[in-house]
Amino acid sequence: MKIKTLPLVVGAAVLLAGTSTTVIAQELRRGASVLERPKPELDPLGIRAGSFLIFPKVELGTTYDDNVFATENDKEGDFLFQVLPTVTVQSDFSRHALRFSAGADVGRYVDNTSENYVDYFFTGGGRLDVTGDSFLTGDLSYRKLHEDRGDPDSPTAASEPIDFARTNAELAYQHRFNRVIGRVGVGAENEDYDDVASITGTTLDQDNRDKWAYSATGQVGYDLYPGYQPFLRVTYTRTEYDNGTVKPDSDTYEAVVGTTLDLTNLLTGEIFVGYLSRSYDESQFSNFTGLAYGLQLDYAVTQLTSISGNVTRGVEEGFGAVPSPRDRTTFQVGVDHELLRNVVLSALAQYQMDDYQNTPQEEDFYLLQAGATYNINRNFYLRGTYSYSTRDSNLPGEDYDRNLFLLRLGAQL
Repeated sequence: MKIKTLPLVVGAAVLLAGTSTTVIAQELRRGASVLERPKPELDPLGIRAGSFLIFPKVELGTTYDDNVFATENDKEGDFLFQVLPTVTVQSDFSRHALRFSAGADVGRYVDNTSENYVDYFFTGGGRLDVTGDSFLTGDLSYRKLHEDRGDPDSPTAASEPIDFARTNAELAYQHRFNRVIGRVGVGAENEDYDDVASITGTTLDQDNRDKWAYSATGQVGYDLYPGYQPFLRVTYTRTEYDNGTVKPDSDTYEAVVGTTLDLTNLLTGEIFVGYLSRSYDESQFSNFTGLAYGLQLDYAVTQLTSISGNVTRGVEEGFGAVPSPRDRTTFQVGVDHELLRNVVLSALAQYQMDDYQNTPQEEDFYLLQAGATYNINRNFYLRGTYSYSTRDSNLPGEDYDRNLFLLRLGAQL
């Protein structure tokens, strides 16, 4: 499946919009941050329906964006008003599990109405416990999204944001043989982009970005001793584009060795290093071989403070003036601190490097974010966030700075 890390400004939008993932407060995972950690006196109780719990939620908010079109010059600011309803249904079985979610993000600008959007998603998944040592998982999702103006692939001549649909399906099986854990999985992803009118009235054809990606993954791990599980993982991805005179169809191979960590719930995560290769069917695209690496760690400094960090690297297609593979590396660190039982302070820093393979284009993205969440009670919360993002490109006219101020009220059952 295409390795996808959104540009930082899109990352800011996702963090502010909160519609890409629905977090169920009752779902405990080891290494959860202070913000995610269950709080029985403040978490929503949900609505019982037989063997299922239903968690409805709605957020109302406003954001001031001082650079709506993400331009280097002639910045234009505007207020964005949003309504974000979501509902999650989670099973309460003694064995097996099912989970379904649906939601939307409806955004309306005061002045720049061409930027109005309606995003929505549907997700479903489950776990089938085959035996005490093995289980089967499946996930399916459909998301209708819009491309942020700060995305490097978004054409500046577009009269409105580009809409696209992303569909994912994954199936995996895991089995434990004493201390050996084996896992195999397959997946498919489809992206379908809508054409858009240009500011001059012509049509900007986006069909050359439509694609399918099929993946297969195998992993073998070993419980060496408590807290450490070394593993070997191999992944193959076939990417095929639906349209285009010359299509960047490719085969990607990744083989890595690493280890998962779980040190008494204080330090959890995964670290790996290995080999990454991406070869293209068409000779006009440069093949890529190099180091594959990644890191994801959650560190509970104290019971009130947690730090998370991750590093990712991947190769994907960029769609600027022409399709061009890009080597993308992202570094991110976040801190959450529980100031009071019902007040959590959060901060995030992110740096992303894009190195295009077929052109001299290079870009750096930066994101700084700080915010606070105030839980009024288990049914209402208030969240405020400030985000600063910037892009630094070696191409003229591609730089920008952006400030976003968000205030949001949420209600949940």
